[in-house]
Amino acid sequence: MEQIQYKQRLLTKPLTLLAFGHLITDISQGALPVLLPYLKTAFSLTYTQIGVVVLVQNLTSSVIQPIFGYLTDRVSLPWLIPASIIISGIGLAIIGIMTSYTTLLAAVVLCGLGVACFHPQASKSTHLISSVSTKGRSMGLFSVGGNMGLAVGSITMSFALNAPGVLTNTLYFIIPSLIMASLLYRNLPAISPAVATTSTTTAARTGVSNRQPLNYGLLATLLAFVFIRSSIHTGLTTYIPMYYINYLAGSPMYASYLLAVFLLAGVAGTYMGATLSDRFGRKTVIMVSILVTIPLISLFQYTSGLATLILLALTGFALISSFATTVVLAQEMMPGYVGMASGLTIGFSIGLGGVGATLLGYVADHFGVPSVFTVLSVLPIVGLALASLLPGKLFKR
Repeated sequence: MEQIQYKQRLLTKPLTLLAFGHLITDISQGALPVLLPYLKTAFSLTYTQIGVVVLVQNLTSSVIQPIFGYLTDRVSLPWLIPASIIISGIGLAIIGIMTSYTTLLAAVVLCGLGVACFHPQASKSTHLISSVSTKGRSMGLFSVGGNMGLAVGSITMSFALNAPGVLTNTLYFIIPSLIMASLLYRNLPAISPAVATTSTTTAARTGVSNRQPLNYGLLATLLAFVFIRSSIHTGLTTYIPMYYINYLAGSPMYASYLLAVFLLAGVAGTYMGATLSDRFGRKTVIMVSILVTIPLISLFQYTSGLATLILLALTGFALISSFATTVVLAQEMMPGYVGMASGLTIGFSIGLGGVGATLLGYVADHFGVPSVFTVLSVLPIVGLALASLLPGKLFKR
């Protein structure tokens, strides 16, 4: 009992470590979209080949996550958390020194595997150190780390590519990975407890989280929604730089700023949405977030200057506000399989968004980059229809 109470008092410390670990791990996810225009030029790639790079990243970093989720549900593997950060950091570091398209893909695979190893175990740890009434907020804080990593990766990579050395500057990205992995390794007992917090353990004993059997139809609906949202997110992060650099012949630095604004707004949206979901319900946050996205994406091609920045900020905030909420909803729908639930929502469904990126690459090659945004403006409508089928009541207090 004293050990549990001690962990409760230090709850913010392990949660903060996990959030920062998430940040460092997902730097690669934010850095790759900024790298793509440079890689396209260096290797003379087509848009379809660029789509394949994104697909490979998503398949290795996300789609295989349920495998690691299954493993972590069976066996506690806390050492995966620091080890995966190092693997991801090495993969990102060597991308800039690859000499062929094949070796480039190999580096992307290595980077992706590190990301895939990290998320299920780290998400499970976040779940275990959180009380029942704050799981949304805790997952929101953890997810903020990842979304902040996307933004930090975008910003730091844009500066690295505009410094002497250009692509070879990716080597420096191994440094924060080594530092963070060391910190996490030294605090493994705190960030990956063998038991949950008092309120979580009590809930498990009383059967609160096991009242209903798993509804596979509803789970499939949730995963389909995450796939649609991920396709939109991946499409925007991939083609915002492409649209301004390759289509409008704009400044790469300006394009990276636009991407950073989109991602940073998503950071705020992640925490806000997760916190509100504890009060108003998961379904409410999911439906409102995708509903607001519909008009925002439709207006993207018709704005410029400050209006574009504001629009992208609103889009990022709205679109990503349901990120942590869908993870918690899946965990609540799959009691006893927290790692698998995390792998399915953070990994598998999101990773399939890479398939969407590949299809969007085909659209860009044959119909032009602006057509990509036309397709992206339709997808939120599909997402809204799926969200309406999810369990729960709207505006439940």
